[in-house]
Amino acid sequence: MNNHAWGFQRKTDARHRTLLKKGSEDSMPPSASNSRFVCSSCGYQSLRWYGRCPECGEWNTLEEQPTVTKPRGAKRAGRRQTPVVLSAVALENVKRFSSGLPEFDRTLGGGFVPGSLLLLGGEPGIGKSTLLLSVADNVTSSIGRSLYISGEESLGQVKIRADRLGIESQGLYFASERNMDAILGMCLEIKPGLLVVDSIQTCEDPSVDSLPGSPAQIRSCAIRFQEYAKSENVTVILVGHTVKTGDLAGPRLLEHLVDTVLYFEGELSHLYRIVRARKNRFGATDEVSVFRMGEKGLVEIRNPSEFFLSERIADRSGCCVSVCVQGNKPILVEVQALVTPCLYGTPRRVAGEIDYQKLLLTAAVMSKYLVSGLDKMDVFVKIAGGAKVNEPGIDLACGVAMVSSYYDIPVRHNVACFGEIGLSGEVRMVPRMEDRVREASRLGFERVLVPHGFTDSSSSPITIGVSTVEEGVRNALIKSK
Repeated sequence: MNNHAWGFQRKTDARHRTLLKKGSEDSMPPSASNSRFVCSSCGYQSLRWYGRCPECGEWNTLEEQPTVTKPRGAKRAGRRQTPVVLSAVALENVKRFSSGLPEFDRTLGGGFVPGSLLLLGGEPGIGKSTLLLSVADNVTSSIGRSLYISGEESLGQVKIRADRLGIESQGLYFASERNMDAILGMCLEIKPGLLVVDSIQTCEDPSVDSLPGSPAQIRSCAIRFQEYAKSENVTVILVGHTVKTGDLAGPRLLEHLVDTVLYFEGELSHLYRIVRARKNRFGATDEVSVFRMGEKGLVEIRNPSEFFLSERIADRSGCCVSVCVQGNKPILVEVQALVTPCLYGTPRRVAGEIDYQKLLLTAAVMSKYLVSGLDKMDVFVKIAGGAKVNEPGIDLACGVAMVSSYYDIPVRHNVACFGEIGLSGEVRMVPRMEDRVREASRLGFERVLVPHGFTDSSSSPITIGVSTVEEGVRNALIKSK
């Protein structure tokens, strides 16, 4: 074949491929160009399907959803506002109101702010509905009316819980509804001061063509609740579901949209529950309030330290009291360690209520500088009462408890300690040390082992500075070897 024929053949093949490609695009279903794939776990969007979400790594979570397009030039109706000078804004209408639970108010930063949007997440059965039903009843004495919307329970089911909690307020309204238009219609009619929505995953916006609980539905419903809260100056609390990892279900936009994000934590097998503020535009973050689950619902624990130490047995080896900080609140907890001979080839390390990596680090430091045979023993460490602690101030108590259990020597009953352990065996300073010492003194502890650098600025007579783990163990145990 000559060059002219070969050139003609290449042009023909190229033209043929172009026609085939154009024909395949014309034959593509129209819905393919008007849809996208959305991850039901994190809200990630893509024009193509993936077996595994590139954003969160979950498998088989991308679902095809139609794309809703607005006509060009379309605008959303809304009230037009005129900018004002910020320094001239009066704060008469920004007066907080109490939830009826002082500890919960402290977590919120001093109570509810009118017009705010809050999100409360937690595992199923942890007590979210019980807490919010009590709060909705308490606020009726100060704001007049509250409305509780449930998309998961019927009127009779909520009435059973209300009777168990002893709720008889005439200002608490309830409705079992999922439709957003109906919910906002009831709100404009009743005009409550507090709106509780249980839950945001069950709400459905008729203008969004997707199933309830999908990222598009959650996004749309949350935006509408935000607009209602700001325009009507009503406090709105949204209940959120959680996924297997403990994060809130739905798009990340939900957490950015709200003013406050609260997590309800605790094990179902334990008596206590903790409400922790992860985000708060009107108060401190990481603030906590502690509750105890009783027969008539949740009861505030005003003094968590006494609660966690109420069943403490003195003069028992392997136990050491530490002063940790939950949010801005110092709490005394008992660290328990059990060191036993290894029954199998590989020594075990079991951590309960503390970080596993923290246990490995502390055990390695103690094995190198104090107990040479600890690396051949099984080590179990937990926090009595089930309180989860993940802060460096617990390190020194963990190390002292391990050595106490290894030698079977009790820790002095009037000793508490705190401090971070470094890899070279030094004891480092941690935040809020003055508050920790003050809390230990209030509960009657006569000696508090603290990092040596803190004693230079501390005037408390009960503090004993320690520079290394050796000094900490020597001052903590009844007698040392």
